[in-house]
Amino acid sequence: MQKIFHFHLEDGMKNKSTLICELNNGSIKYRFYGGTASNGIAFSLSNLQVGYKRGNSLPVDNKRKLSKQEFTDIVRYIINTDSVYRVVNEVETEVTFA
Repeated sequence: MQKIFHFHLEDGMKNKSTLICELNNGSIKYRFYGGTASNGIAFSLSNLQVGYKRGNSLPVDNKRKLSKQEFTDIVRYIINTDSVYRVVNEVETEVTFA
């Protein structure tokens, strides 16, 4: 399993949530839950209300052969422009120790 991105989100009432996207055996999987800790309550992706304004949806495949960064940027744009949430932080997916 490869992590594509890890976003911290916030809705209009300042409620925090987390959206993680991973590639698992060629399939894109999303995990969406309340809070920013690793043990929040699971939410349905429909709670993002993506597509409510313009009919967009989160991508579930990479047929356009986008890079990891391009895919991440597209999802960030969709959330920020067509959702009730906005991305407030992107957690680094790679950690190095000195």
